[in-house]
Amino acid sequence: MKQASKLFPLIQIICIGYLLQLAVGCANIVPPAGGPRDTLAPYLIAAKPKDSATNIQPKEILIGFNEYIVAADIQTNLIISPTIKNTPLVDVRLNALRIRINDSLSANTTYSLQFGNAIKDVNEGNIIQNFTYVFSTGDKIDTGRLVGYVRLAETGMIDSTLIVVLQPADNDTAIFKNKPNYYSRVNGKGQFEFKFLPFKPFKLFAIPNDYAKKYDDSTKLFAFTDQPIEVVNKIDTLQLYAFQAYKKIDKKKSTTNTSAKKAGPVNLKYTKSIDGTEHTILKPISLNFETKIKLNDSFPILLTDTLNKLIEDYSIQLDSTAQTITINHNWHHDEKFKLIIPQKSVTDSLQNTLAKSDTLKFSIKPATAYGSVLIRTSGYQQFKHPVLLFTQDNTIKYSYPITQSIVRIPLILPGEFVVKILEDDNNNGIWDTGVYGKIKKQPEKIILTGTSISIKADWENEFNIILKK
Repeated sequence: MKQASKLFPLIQIICIGYLLQLAVGCANIVPPAGGPRDTLAPYLIAAKPKDSATNIQPKEILIGFNEYIVAADIQTNLIISPTIKNTPLVDVRLNALRIRINDSLSANTTYSLQFGNAIKDVNEGNIIQNFTYVFSTGDKIDTGRLVGYVRLAETGMIDSTLIVVLQPADNDTAIFKNKPNYYSRVNGKGQFEFKFLPFKPFKLFAIPNDYAKKYDDSTKLFAFTDQPIEVVNKIDTLQLYAFQAYKKIDKKKSTTNTSAKKAGPVNLKYTKSIDGTEHTILKPISLNFETKIKLNDSFPILLTDTLNKLIEDYSIQLDSTAQTITINHNWHHDEKFKLIIPQKSVTDSLQNTLAKSDTLKFSIKPATAYGSVLIRTSGYQQFKHPVLLFTQDNTIKYSYPITQSIVRIPLILPGEFVVKILEDDNNNGIWDTGVYGKIKKQPEKIILTGTSISIKADWENEFNIILKK
């Protein structure tokens, strides 16, 4: 009772200050000059109803702080768990928050209002980190808690635009049809956290923080746990790996439109994998087209030496997308070639061809352009079919299966690389995505090693890498 009597005058002060501010309008608040800089965030001094109150169904909540506050993008930051139909109205005046709730609340339920990092003081902008106000419509505050992390399965990186949602454990279709009752944002460290949960099982998912908050598109990033999670009164460290079941394909403008027909034939264009006038022995040459094409056997692409003598043991192939031509040959250092591409060597469905014939002159990089690598690994046995990945900008440049503690790479082009590990479950040498539907399959995981390496040309490069899950 003594505590309540102390709170009541404070609530009066909050309410009076709030009403005065409404009457006179917003004033320009000027911070005092001089003195040490304020580095402390505001803190709660009183609330009506009080924080963690039980057996209440509030329509209005007043929260008072020890100093004047402002709120940045509060409606975006505010998360109410469990969610309610109508977004509450939130006003900020002087040192007080006023929250008006226009919905009926469920019985015997703990509600939390999480303001994220929206609230800060006026003078120095000191933020109240993850400020939360809690109450219950029943006779107790639920204390269940879940903590975990989300990473992108294909890169091992973090995407802080994702959210983690909870759906009923006994409803298999809720993630496809219903918005979640509980959700939590993923922070810059990939972590999510749920507090004040009831002690019951939930299905746990990660999805983009869009309007739907449902898994309604298989090109969305998505993650799931294999089994429902039982909420307990302790921290459970959970790990989710997000994937796209199918890649989103950008629609390209059709070449069959009326204006194109009137304008006449369209010249086909391509990009080549040759680096300037040099090529590496580590991969085939590729010609990449903007549209689907087919090879014209009457005008074949030719690989010759510098005297136009035809090379005998090379192959020309069109890949399954019908947009990439690869030229394979047993390349040797310092050799010089010509790739002769006749104008009519490729056509599309409208019989369009290249603008003109083309001849690409190139040489194979010398042996001194490459480095060799010796990597000593420890801990690779804990992975199923581990593959060592050298990446740049999250793109895999080189991959090497690990079958023993020492990995030797005789030839590799120099550069700066981030080292990752692919846990290659099906042992096919590439990353495979997951699927969620009638068949539920987790994606393969690419894991960061925390190691970056710099490989020098014409040098024996040696590194030690400790592998951890």
